[in-house]
Amino acid sequence: MKWKDISLKVKLVLYIVTGVFLILSASTFIVITTVTEQEEQLAYHDSIQNAKSFANYYNADMKANMAVAQTLAALLVRYDNADRDEINSMLEELLLENPDLLASYVAFEPNAFDGKDAEFINADTAHDETGRFIPYWNKIGGEMFVEPLVDYDTLDYYQLTKQLEQDIITEPYLYQGALIVSYDAPIVRDGEFIGIGGVDVELNYVDETVSSVKAFDTGYLFMVSNTGVLLSHPTRKDWIGMKSMTEFEIPMIEIVTEDINNGIGGHIDTIDPLTGKEVVMFYEPIETGKFAIVLVVPTEEMLAGVESLRSTLITIYTFSIIFMGAMAYLIAASFTDRINEIVVDFKKISGAAIKGDLNARANTDVEIDFKLIPEGMNEIMDALTVHSKELQNSYELIRKMESAVNTSKVVVFWWKFDHDYPVEFVSDNVAQFGYSLENFMSGNLLYGNIIYKDDRDEVWSELKRSADEGHDHFHKDYRIITKSGEMRWVHEDTFIQRNEEEKVEYFQGTILDITERVEAENALKEMEEIRTKEIHHRIKNNLQVVSGMLYLESLNFRYQEVIDAFRDSENRVRSIALIHEKLYQSKDLVSLDLADYIKDLTDHLFHSYRIDEKNIELILNVEDVFLGMDTAVPLGIIINELTSNALQHAFGNGIGGEIEIDFFKRDEIFELTISNTGKHFPEDIDFKNTESLGLQLVTNLVSQIEGEIGLDTTDKTTFTITFRDDK
Repeated sequence: MKWKDISLKVKLVLYIVTGVFLILSASTFIVITTVTEQEEQLAYHDSIQNAKSFANYYNADMKANMAVAQTLAALLVRYDNADRDEINSMLEELLLENPDLLASYVAFEPNAFDGKDAEFINADTAHDETGRFIPYWNKIGGEMFVEPLVDYDTLDYYQLTKQLEQDIITEPYLYQGALIVSYDAPIVRDGEFIGIGGVDVELNYVDETVSSVKAFDTGYLFMVSNTGVLLSHPTRKDWIGMKSMTEFEIPMIEIVTEDINNGIGGHIDTIDPLTGKEVVMFYEPIETGKFAIVLVVPTEEMLAGVESLRSTLITIYTFSIIFMGAMAYLIAASFTDRINEIVVDFKKISGAAIKGDLNARANTDVEIDFKLIPEGMNEIMDALTVHSKELQNSYELIRKMESAVNTSKVVVFWWKFDHDYPVEFVSDNVAQFGYSLENFMSGNLLYGNIIYKDDRDEVWSELKRSADEGHDHFHKDYRIITKSGEMRWVHEDTFIQRNEEEKVEYFQGTILDITERVEAENALKEMEEIRTKEIHHRIKNNLQVVSGMLYLESLNFRYQEVIDAFRDSENRVRSIALIHEKLYQSKDLVSLDLADYIKDLTDHLFHSYRIDEKNIELILNVEDVFLGMDTAVPLGIIINELTSNALQHAFGNGIGGEIEIDFFKRDEIFELTISNTGKHFPEDIDFKNTESLGLQLVTNLVSQIEGEIGLDTTDKTTFTITFRDDK
C-alpha cells in the first residue's frame, strides 16, 4: 500500500499522539528521575549534616571537660607547696565555677603528694585508712561534699590512666544512682607517674538536650557509647545505661554497632525498634569520647518532599497526555461524517445477522480512505456464512456434553489461581450440594468458603506446592460443607493449566462426592480396631490367669529358692500382661506409653517383694515416649529383671537406699538406665556370661532389640541400655 493511499486522519492522529506521547514520556521520565534523585540525595545530605553537627557540638563539650581535667593535672605537676587543704579548696572552687561538672578530684600514689601519708590516716574524708590523699569533691544528691575516692585500685579511671600515662575518658557507668563519665589526666612529674586529676560529668544533661531534638515530624536523636550502650533516649528512659543497641532486633544493627565501636559514621535503612516504622538511622562518632550521635528519621517523612515533587510532575505529565489526546480526538472528529455512514450500514448488517440472515453485505462504493472497512466487513460476513453451520453443530455438541455433566455426580469447576478458589465456571449439578450457579458466579461465594475449615489451608497448601513444583495434576480427598450445613467428603481431580511461559493461569477440575466410600472405609477401620483391642484384652486375661496359677502353685512349696523362682516367673508373665493391658487402653492400639507402663510395673514389683517404700526409694525419670509392641515386650522384661535383681540382692539385712530408672530419647536413640545404691554388683561375675536366668534373659533380649548394654559399678550399680525403635 502506497503512502498516498493512507488517509489524512490516520496520519494526523498518528503524528500528534505518537510524537507527543514519546516526547512527553521521555522528557518526563528524565525530569522525574533526575529531580527526585537530587531531592533524595539532598534529604540524605541534610540528615547526615544534622547528625555531624550534633556530634561536633558534643565533641566540643567533651573536649572542654577533658581540658578541665588536663588543666588540673598540669597544675598539680608544677605544684610544690604540699598543702592538702589548699588542694581541697582548689577542687571545691573548681566544682563551684563549673556547674555542669558532677565531681572534681585528685588521687595520688602512696606518699607521692608530700610523703606524709602516715600523718593523715583516717584524718578526714579526703583520705583513706592509709592516709593516702584521694579527695573526691562531688554534688551527688545536690549538696557539695568531699569523700575519699573508691575502687581506684581496680577501675579504669585510675588504673588505665596510670598504665597508659595518657588522658582517659571512661565508658559511662552508674555511681550512687547517677550515670556518669569520668575525664582523667595523669600527673607525671620528672618522668614518674604520681597520680591523676579528673572530673566527672553526669549524663542527665546530655539526655535532656539530645531528647529535645526533633528531626522532621517524628524523628529523634539519641547518644550511645562506643560499645552501643544508650546514654539518652527521648521516651525510653529505662533504657539509658541499661540497654545496648545490639539488643535491638532490627536489620543491619550489627553493622551500626561495629562502625560506632571503630569510630566510623554512616547510615542504614532499617526498622525503628520503638515504633516498628521504616526509618533511616544516621550515626556519627564523637571523636573525643568515642561516643556516637544516632539520628533516627522515618523514611516516609524524610522523603515526603521527594514524593510530593514526583506526584506533581506525574500529574503535569498526565494532564499533558490527556490534553493532547483531546486535541487528536478533535482533529479526528472532523472525519466522522464519512465514518457514520459506514457505521449505519454496519448496523443494518448486524441487525440482519442477529435475526439469522448472514446474506446482507456492506456498500463498498465509498472514498478510498474508507474503502477497506466495508470490504473487510464483507469478508468477515463471507467467513461467518461458511462457518455458521459448523458453529451450530459445535453448540449442539456442547449442549449435549453439558447435559451429560449436569446429570452426573461429577461437578466441573474452573478456578482462578488464587487463595480460596475464585470460581470462573461451575456446572449446574453443583446444586447437589445445595448451592446454585449464581452463588459462585456472582462472586459472593468462593469455592474455598465451602471447604471445611480444618481442611482449607492444607488443601490450598498442597495445591500450590503441586503448582510450584511444576506438576500438571492434583488429587486430594477432603471435606466440604453443603448449604444445609452437612459435611460431605469429596475427591478433587484438577488439571493445572499453564501459559507458554509455564506460569499457572487457572485450575480446571472436578469434584466427586465420596462420602459413602469414606464412611465404609471408616467402618472397616473401626471394626479392625475393635478386633485388635479384643485380642489384647484376651491375651492380657490369659496371661493374668497364668500369673495367678504360678502364684497358687508356689504356695505348695516350702523351699524359698523354688518359691523365688515361681515368683520371678510370675513377675515376668505379669510384665508381659501389663503391656497388653496398656495397649488395650491406648488410642492407636499399637504404641505403648512407656512412662505409664514403668510406673505400674515397678509398683507391682515393690508390692510383690513386700518392699517398704520408706526404706527403699524409687526414682523415675521417664520421658513421655511411645514404643511399638515388638520393642515394648522385651524392654518390659528387661526392666522387670533388673529391678527385681536390685530388690532381691542390693538391699539385704535392712539396708536402705534408692533405685533410679531413667528413660529418654536423644537423636533417634533410646537410652534406659537402671541404677541402685546398696550392695554393689559382684565384680568377679561377668553379667553377660552367668548362670542367672534373669541376666541371661536381659542379655538375650537386648540383642533381640538390637541394642547395647553396659554395667558401671563405680559409685553404684548402673545398667545402661541403648537401642532404636523402628515401630
